[in-house]
Amino acid sequence: MKASFILITLLFSTFSFAQGLDRLAEVVTRTDKNKPIVDEVLLTDLISSEKFEGKYFKIVSGKSDEAVAFNDSVELTLRAATTYYHLTRARQYFVEKVKSEYAASLPQMVIRIELTNQFSELGHFAHDNLTPQFNNALTIPAGEGLASKGVTPWGMEIWFRPKKRIHLRDIQTNDLGNQEFHVLMTRFRNQIHMQSLTRFLAQLVIAATTSTDTLTKDALIRTAGSSIIMEAGYQFYEPISKFFSRKWYWLDSALVPEIIYHEYAHAALSDHLELSHSTATIEGMADFFAGQIANSPKLAKKIRKYNTFNGKDATKKQEYMLQFEATAYANTDFVFGMLWELKNILGAEKGEAFMFELRKKITTNSSVRVDLIEGILSTCEEVCETPFLDKLRILKALNLRGL
Repeated sequence: MKASFILITLLFSTFSFAQGLDRLAEVVTRTDKNKPIVDEVLLTDLISSEKFEGKYFKIVSGKSDEAVAFNDSVELTLRAATTYYHLTRARQYFVEKVKSEYAASLPQMVIRIELTNQFSELGHFAHDNLTPQFNNALTIPAGEGLASKGVTPWGMEIWFRPKKRIHLRDIQTNDLGNQEFHVLMTRFRNQIHMQSLTRFLAQLVIAATTSTDTLTKDALIRTAGSSIIMEAGYQFYEPISKFFSRKWYWLDSALVPEIIYHEYAHAALSDHLELSHSTATIEGMADFFAGQIANSPKLAKKIRKYNTFNGKDATKKQEYMLQFEATAYANTDFVFGMLWELKNILGAEKGEAFMFELRKKITTNSSVRVDLIEGILSTCEEVCETPFLDKLRILKALNLRGL
């Protein structure tokens, strides 16, 4: 009887101690209206009373193997706590909501913040002399290491780079947004000029065939005025835009919740979507599930303290462009928007399950125009309740997007 009492006491004490490891911490999160705030939340599943180390995630700084301590600097602990909290949310989503056995089976992941080294498939970390990396995040595959160089094996990891102020003139981007706007402006400009020319010719014909003097000085000014204003706006838009637009860029990826969700989505989907390189398909799939976890079709928006670019918007209507297949355009929001729209067509719950099943039909190298569409239709054939009607609705939506 006495032994039983001691055993129960020990079990209760162990349980109480484990429960006591949960810890309150300040993190960057979102309000119900998607406003970014710093709020106090509960960090769960911790296995250390002194460091940001839990059953599923271990937050380290740079190339260190030691977890960040709770009493480290305010800046570092805010990043450590924010990544830990949102990664826990992302894991819960995949394990509990979409029932991912793969996500549930993943061992503890090392999460690196403030790491500037490039990734090396053989050496884990590229040499310090190589160009340091800032303002981004990436999920790396597990590696066998290189015993001859003393590089031990490593598991799948997520790296969040430190932020750095960079002038926009020093950034090489695909500039897709400006290209799209330029195309629209060119079309509108040509339309205005054609309307002005048509109006002028009509007035000229009327003046020549009737006694009415329609070709007056005021009429000519009004006719030419719209073309002149349009041409001025077209020619001077770029310098004016550069003058008034932001000059500096930075991204504090460890403090943007949707970026954290996006990177964990890569890990959770890596049972079928290999972590080899960036393509529109793999990035679009990760964006979709990041949006599902965030419960928002907009990613990294209205959070300019940590991200000065425009983020992604699944509600933006875009037509397919061949450039989307290229690596340089892999992070546009076209695939994100397309998948989000298809989810809404199929219904929120069914659409979410549909997209998780879709990962089995595609690969990292899948093209958008051929492979992804074939994967979508094949998935619908297997899981849609009314495959024929649902495929018609899907094809109609894809057609409106130029696919």
